[in-house]
Amino acid sequence: MSTEAQPTVRRGRPRSAASEEAILHAALDMLAEGQGPATLSIAEIARRAGAGKDTIYRRWQSKEDLLVEALGKRNGPVDLPPEMGLREALIRALSEMIGRLQNERDRRILRSLQGAGDDFPTLRERYYDQVVRRRHEAIHQHVRAAVARGELHDDPCLRDAVEMPFHHVLMRALEDDPVTGDPQVAACTLVDLALAAVLAPER
Repeated sequence: MSTEAQPTVRRGRPRSAASEEAILHAALDMLAEGQGPATLSIAEIARRAGAGKDTIYRRWQSKEDLLVEALGKRNGPVDLPPEMGLREALIRALSEMIGRLQNERDRRILRSLQGAGDDFPTLRERYYDQVVRRRHEAIHQHVRAAVARGELHDDPCLRDAVEMPFHHVLMRALEDDPVTGDPQVAACTLVDLALAAVLAPER
């Protein structure tokens, strides 16, 4: 029998990845509790995450960098493959948004972001550029494809019509009056109303 030492098998997630996830989760928890970005303390985030402040500063250069990444992970990409039809793509993206914002914690985080204030003037802008804009672009790729196929009128109102259901869901969430019921059913209703005004007539 060999007496050579066997390598230790490590189970679970790497410590660095688990620590990073705990830090991001702690930051989001504090936003959900009603603390604005300006009042969030790196020391308190570290305490809640069971991490050292040095660990946070090695990974993120600023508190704003940390918050942008935390918010981005909360609002990940939705798979909208190019071959998917426009209506299906809009329903998939909108139903995910409706379902997420039916969660009270997510609505509180959203309101904290909206109230970022003058202390973090670029936080919302960076969140939009790095997270929201990617989703919008994925949707508008489907819109452009539908126009090219002759399914939609190509007019100045098109972008507003397509984005209207998403703005509606967002405003309801900010008012703490989320769209309720089955997210898929609600998304179908809102998308069909939006598309009715811009669908090209059948030939």
